[in-house]
Amino acid sequence: MNSNLEEQRPDRIVASLLRGHIVTQLIACATRLGIPDHLDGRVRSVSELSQLAGTRSNEMFRFLRALQGLGLVEPVGDDTFRGTPLLAPLQQEAGGLYGQALMAGAEYYEAWMGLDYSLITGASAFEARHGQTLYELLDQKSDVAGSFARTMRWNTTEVVSDLITLHDFSDKDVVADLGTGDATLVCGLLDSFPGMRGIAFDQPAVIEQARRTVTERKLEDRCELVSGNFLSEVPPGASVYVLKSVLPNWSDESALEILRRCREAMNGKGRLLVVELVMSLDDVEDGAIRDMIMLVLFGGKNRTTDEYSVLLQQAGFIVDSVVDAPSGVCVLDARPLA
Repeated sequence: MNSNLEEQRPDRIVASLLRGHIVTQLIACATRLGIPDHLDGRVRSVSELSQLAGTRSNEMFRFLRALQGLGLVEPVGDDTFRGTPLLAPLQQEAGGLYGQALMAGAEYYEAWMGLDYSLITGASAFEARHGQTLYELLDQKSDVAGSFARTMRWNTTEVVSDLITLHDFSDKDVVADLGTGDATLVCGLLDSFPGMRGIAFDQPAVIEQARRTVTERKLEDRCELVSGNFLSEVPPGASVYVLKSVLPNWSDESALEILRRCREAMNGKGRLLVVELVMSLDDVEDGAIRDMIMLVLFGGKNRTTDEYSVLLQQAGFIVDSVVDAPSGVCVLDARPLA
């Protein structure tokens, strides 16, 4: 029988899809054992790796063969292995994939067992399973939180460059970064526009992260740190408000409340920049999966530009422009309706 036709049998395709959990656990385990760092630019024997990872030698060899099947390692001789370029992003200091891999093999993994709960209720399966939000859990996991923070900082630095190119901040007195995280965005804008002042706004548990960045960047005199809940109130008085990577974490009802609080805080000449990865309904692969991730982790959703425009209009805004930025995000520039 033709092997290509054999591979296309529906039952075999589905059987392969059902092994996805095994792939996740192989990658998560390799990350936990430090294999990506142990093989950073090195060729190591199975015996060396088993000693470093604290495993049995024979089982390590079998494990490495499975990783070889995923393209993460390759053999060099009979008893030695090296990492491939696919393994490097899982190193502890490389970026967010280290933290994602650890969580994917544990807390994320368990949350997805509650997908039916999210489909029935529209609420976060992660929170239902763990009794706390993702961000509350990250506060207890410094190594994972640090990995996530590095990725967000790198991504935000790219977005700052986009905003400087796409939006005229020269006539803006005050920029408010809502859901600021570690304040990388507002600090980047203040560095680029010395005459502008900033507001870094986030929950009380997060605002200390912002304080560290503001202090490191020596912007204490120009950046006000404000803690609060943007479902209840947003700091007034800014010329431009920025919501980056915020709204997908929330349901339509909560996202609308956040936008309404922004409108209440703004004067008639203010601007609102919504900076997000937007979804295309034609993207049934990455886009649809990201949408499910938002549902399971936060009870939120990814949205199309049309969906964002509708929410903004309902909150009292009109969208003047929608621009796809080089970093991959979309920037919706909105102003208050008269």
